[in-house]
Amino acid sequence: MSEMKSLTPLAQNYVDRFDALRATLPGHGNPLVASAREAGLARFAALDFPGRKVEEWRFTNLTPLTKGIEQAEAPAADSVPAPEFDTPHVMTFINGRFSAHDSHLDDLPQGIRLASLAAELGAGNNALPDSAAEESRAVVALNTAFMEDGFVLTAEPGVTIEEPILIRFLSQSGTADNARHMRNLIRLGADAEVTLLEEHRGMSGHAYFANPVTDIALEDGAALHHYKLQAESDAAFHLANVDCDIPKGATYENFSLSTGARLSRNELATRITGSGATSILNGAYLMRGKQHCDTTTVTRHLVPENDSRQIYKGILDDDAQGVFQGKIHIAPDAQKVAGDQLSRALLLSERASVAVKPELEIYADDVKCSHGASSGELDADAYFYLQSRGIDEKTARKMLIDAFLADVLEEVSNEAVRSYFADVTARWMDEV
Repeated sequence: MSEMKSLTPLAQNYVDRFDALRATLPGHGNPLVASAREAGLARFAALDFPGRKVEEWRFTNLTPLTKGIEQAEAPAADSVPAPEFDTPHVMTFINGRFSAHDSHLDDLPQGIRLASLAAELGAGNNALPDSAAEESRAVVALNTAFMEDGFVLTAEPGVTIEEPILIRFLSQSGTADNARHMRNLIRLGADAEVTLLEEHRGMSGHAYFANPVTDIALEDGAALHHYKLQAESDAAFHLANVDCDIPKGATYENFSLSTGARLSRNELATRITGSGATSILNGAYLMRGKQHCDTTTVTRHLVPENDSRQIYKGILDDDAQGVFQGKIHIAPDAQKVAGDQLSRALLLSERASVAVKPELEIYADDVKCSHGASSGELDADAYFYLQSRGIDEKTARKMLIDAFLADVLEEVSNEAVRSYFADVTARWMDEV
């Protein structure tokens, strides 16, 4: 397989190591799992990591990743930090593996099941999405080949859980393994409602590659409030993909707050397949230094009478770079659809930059759609006004940044998560 084409160094490394590693991966004795892995590897070998000639990746250069991450064992972390977010339901993964010792899953209500993917595959449960043979995204195909663990969340019809579920993905030094291929599956029954908060964190200076893939399927009337904090190490690479099918009367709410990683990409794809369904994709990214953050979304309205909304805001300081690519696709005959999209970026440095590519692809005539994008500096008049009223320069600057972020944080429907995200952004702004 390695002779099929000339691959980037990291891709070639994965292809060369697959045969030696397959017996160590969960579910290796299951023919269906083995077949899915082989199909994923073959597809990845055919695609390689995307270069900037690939249209969807022309603003994000993966060369620092594809040259390979040095595998060097560092001193082990002293302990696992306690969760900052207060909830009785916590599932923890450390360096890509489920840690029962650092999890609290005993109080989940009846009808909610949360399990480790590795345990599911090891027990012979085929908790897998469809084959990766035709997968067009290289990092998803790679994940299928090397998936090591992740969470499997199921909710029976009509079940509602009041407190959010916290899923922690922690990357700590002390191991030469520097890749995390996590595969997460979420299945909500009809009229079920779940709030889920993911946290992706890493020790400062620790270099690794996080490649999480989340596959979500909702049944009619279900509601998933899916929040994510990406606070990876400043030396890490984080390439995440989320796919969600939204049927009749269902709601998918996603909010991603990104403050970490050397290079990150958050890619979301929603397919609206029923009337009365809603897709809500919002987020904020706060970058400084030489960080690069890419948000790419695709929302497909496939049937009439549903809606989607997107608001993303970014704050970029120093030499940081931001990317927003958002597409709303409305299929033929998908009438009476509403789709709105907004991207705004605040540049705190003359060296900071943002690339924006909003798209509307509409094949129906009875629709209401809008998109907008803007970027700029702090309002000089407002800045001067605050200082003229006796407010010092740093406080005035923080007040204007806080005002810029306030309305997008209000889009978080869960009050506890909204307050937590406000605390995270406040700590980031303390360093502005």
